[in-house]
Amino acid sequence: MFGKKFSFTRNTAPALSFIADGTMLTGNIEFSGDVLIGGEIQGQILSQANIIVEKTGRIHGEIKCREFIIDGYFKGRLICERLIIQSRGIVDGDVACTSMQINEGGQFIGLRIKEDHQTIHAHSLPSTTSTNVLLSPNQDN
Repeated sequence: MFGKKFSFTRNTAPALSFIADGTMLTGNIEFSGDVLIGGEIQGQILSQANIIVEKTGRIHGEIKCREFIIDGYFKGRLICERLIIQSRGIVDGDVACTSMQINEGGQFIGLRIKEDHQTIHAHSLPSTTSTNVLLSPNQDN
């Protein structure tokens, strides 16, 4: 029993990350897998996969991801391959994307630049000196 060696292998697919309603993150955040956002984020988000913003989700800042699906609120700069604005979603800012879909009731306020896949991947977010992430409960003021 104790003589056997066990090997643990890491699953190659990154897990889903979840930012719950009532959570507030501030700073530069990187995700390797999909992320579901129900809370509030202020800062830069870099994801190698998809970002989904629930109706309670609010983001202020800059985002680069593969696909951005929003049913909440986003204000800032967005770089993605595909943008989908759901019926309660609001995107306010500059968007560079290959394709964009706005469902009935969704709102887009800003400037959109249509880019091809190669150009989207060449875009980068400006780096900042802070790489810390601050976790705190969302408080009504």
